[in-house]
Amino acid sequence: MLDDVLKVCESDVVRAINVVRLSIGKEYEIIEDRGSIIISEEEYESDYYTVPITKEEYGKVAKGPYAKKHKVEGLVFKYDSPYENKTVKVCTTVSGEKVKIVRGRLPIGLTGVRKAIEMIRERLKSNPSFRDFVLEIGVVWDEFGDHNCSDYIIANGRSMTVDYSNQDWYRDDASMRERYRRHLQRLAKVLEVKPEDLTDGW
Repeated sequence: MLDDVLKVCESDVVRAINVVRLSIGKEYEIIEDRGSIIISEEEYESDYYTVPITKEEYGKVAKGPYAKKHKVEGLVFKYDSPYENKTVKVCTTVSGEKVKIVRGRLPIGLTGVRKAIEMIRERLKSNPSFRDFVLEIGVVWDEFGDHNCSDYIIANGRSMTVDYSNQDWYRDDASMRERYRRHLQRLAKVLEVKPEDLTDGW
């Protein structure tokens, strides 16, 4: 599963990677500010990059060897990881339990994907049945050249599934259908499956 995720991220099917997030361990509902949030025992996230929109942003796109190495070429830096350094914080759950929450920063782009997978594999070495993780990778699919809220690769250890997601309208809009078909063909080739294996019956 993780090999497939890395293979897709390294392939030309993915033009760029804008954010990497990794959640590990048990989920808790903890009290934060005036409400509560669901959070895992460990949370890691990279800096966030985005597709340029304004003229000013187009003048700041990542390029050169550094951008190419991390696969953020053509994107614009948006904001830092919410977790600057690795921290351990004792939090209170809604049931009153005290729990330790670890938060940390991941490298950007493809380097962040590799690091996150390395962290998961380290857990698997000591515990082959380890499944408590969710790896979320924001991508710019090459055929579409954009990143929206559904353009993510999500590897869920608990369900042992990977969702290579994209915008519904890529499939439903008549002007995008041929691109969508090519996208499926290219993705299927990398994963060594049939294109129809990647659809929900469309």
